[in-house]
Order: sequence, then C-alpha cells, then structure tokens
Amino acid sequence: MEHLCAYREWIVSSALPLWSTKGFDTTAGRFRERLGWGGAPADVPHRAMVQARQIYVFSHASHLGWFPEGRELAERAMTSMRRDFGEETAGDASFAFSIDGRGGTVSAARDAYTHAFVLFAIAWLHRVNGDPGLLDLADRIDNFVHARLFDARHGGMFDEYPTTARTKRQNPLMHLLEAYLALERAAPGRGYLSRARELIDLFTTRLFDARRAVLLEYFAEDWSAHPDAGLADVLEPGHHFEWVWLLGEYERLAGVSTGEIGTSLYRLALTHGVASDGLISDELTGDKTLRTPSHRVWPHAEAIKAAISRHRAGDTDALAFADLMARSLLDRFLDQPFKGGWIDHVSETGAPLVDYVPASTLYHLFFAAAEAAQGEGAA
Repeated sequence: MEHLCAYREWIVSSALPLWSTKGFDTTAGRFRERLGWGGAPADVPHRAMVQARQIYVFSHASHLGWFPEGRELAERAMTSMRRDFGEETAGDASFAFSIDGRGGTVSAARDAYTHAFVLFAIAWLHRVNGDPGLLDLADRIDNFVHARLFDARHGGMFDEYPTTARTKRQNPLMHLLEAYLALERAAPGRGYLSRARELIDLFTTRLFDARRAVLLEYFAEDWSAHPDAGLADVLEPGHHFEWVWLLGEYERLAGVSTGEIGTSLYRLALTHGVASDGLISDELTGDKTLRTPSHRVWPHAEAIKAAISRHRAGDTDALAFADLMARSLLDRFLDQPFKGGWIDHVSETGAPLVDYVPASTLYHLFFAAAEAAQGEGAA
C-alpha cells in the first residue's frame, strides 16, 4: 500500500516534528491552538479540547515508538491543562472551554465534547506512563459528566453545562464512546466497557435511523426530529466513517456483534459521500443527496480508519480504499501551506476556505496513520 506508507512517513517525519516545536509553547507548557498561513502561532483563545487532542497524539506517538519524546510533551501539556483549565475536587473534576494566551479564562462553560477528549487523552497518557493518578482523574471527570452533562430522563448529553440549549447532537456521544473504549484498553475492569455499552445501546435505539440506514447529526431533547427544519435532516459522511471504526472497536473489546450497522454506515458514506473527484463531501441530507459540497481534511482520515476496520472484518476491497484516501490526503491537503501543515477545508473547486492550520486536525490525521500501521501489521 504505497500511499499509506508515504502518509505514515509524512506523519513521522513532517507533522510530529512541526507540532512538537512550532506547535508547542515551551514557556506555557501547552500546545498552540493554530498556526497562521506563514507558520507563526496565532494569537487566539486556546481550547482545552485541542490540548487534549494533542496530548493524545504525542502519547500515542510515544507508545508506537514513532516519536519517543512525545511522552514528555504530553505530560507537560497535561500538567498545564489541569493548571489552566481545570477545577478539581475530591469528588469530581471539570475543565473550562477556553483560555487566552496568558492563561486567563475566556469561556468557563463545561463543554461535553471537551470532556470526552480530556478522558481520551488521559487514557492514552496512562498507557505510556502508568500514572494511577490519571485514572483517578478520569473517574472524577466521568462523575462530573454524568452529574452535570447527562440527561437522566432521555439519555445522552446536552452540549454544555450550564445548559443553554436542550437540543442534542450525536457528536459528543461519539467521542465519549471513543474515550470509554480507550479507557477500557488502558485500564480494563474499571467499568468503562459498561459505560460504552450504554452508549452503543443509545446509538442503536436513538441515533441510528434503521429505516433509512443513516446517522443523523441533530436531535430534539427526546431524540425526535430537531425543531429547526434546517438541521433535522443533516448527515455527515465523515461521522459515518467514524462510527464504523467505533463499532468495530467495541466488537473487538466486548466480544459481541453489533450486526450489520457498521456495514450500512460504511456503504452509505462510500456510495453517497465520496465526490466524483475522490474527495469526501461535508454534508448530505437524509435522503442521501448532497447538501454541502465542500471538503474538510479530517473525513479522509476517518475513512482510512473505517476501511482498516472493514479490512479486519474481511472486506477485501477496504485496504485499497484506505490507500486511495491516503493518496487524496497527500495530493490535495498535506504539506500545505508549509511542511507538516495542511489545508483544513477546501471548496467544491479545491480553493482553500481557511487561512490558518488548526492543531485540532492532527488528532484525525495521526490516528488514521496509527490504525493503518496496525492494520497492515507494520506498527
């Protein structure tokens, strides 16, 4: 798989070196939020979610031996994240949404998506340093998530605490499931597989529309149709690919089958989400017609992960699709506008839609390369 190998080499030789140097603030001990078009750090609020994603990347890179010094960077960033974003007690722990470059709080909201990624980062850092205090922190964060963000009546999570809107999205639940699966791999037997099972049940009963075999993005509080007609029928091929991998990972950990849902999600994204030029479209409608024809970089990475999962399940065509997605990344997005960077979002015609390189995307790009290496037996 020529392009998967080249993609993995780009991660190791270009992306990780850049984001460990220009992408890391040694004075503050934290990762940069984004780099400008010329490669300089941008003076914008820093999100806890981005810190957590980068902690994951460099922990996993250290774990694989791709970037041994990643552990030290991840530990420094975890320390500063707890210091600058965190509020911890003996019973729970939570994190502010964003701070400024000097460490002052910009938004104190407790965001569901953020807390999922903090748990994910903890799982991976624990895998490389074995610190039992991280597992205690994870338990306290999970206490906060269930006490403040979960909906005891209808299940699932609201987007933030204090709750400002009672509509819901599938996305935070998807990443909370990802975190629980990572915690189960890092520290089996602490109850996280049971937490994951609850989210799988919610997915199969509420999020996945079995009649149309689609995953919708936005919902009302009780998981019925979203009250805004413009949001009630939106789906994203990239998230379909993400769920394919998550369902496969859950099956591997739990030793159970989730049926044909993963196959349906993969087939839909492959058939309706890939444009004629080989790039993945941003959004479709529930009837599988094109809604938003632009292309973000991250769905192509998630397509690689999904294809590797399908390859493990016996799909003989999946590895070739993963290689095709690696080629799309290399040809259309990566090493622009500078080495180790990427064009994060392009129009239908390929024109850049942003003038900065967000650190948050490295999570997708790295994870796909790691899964491809494992899937090929090359890690």
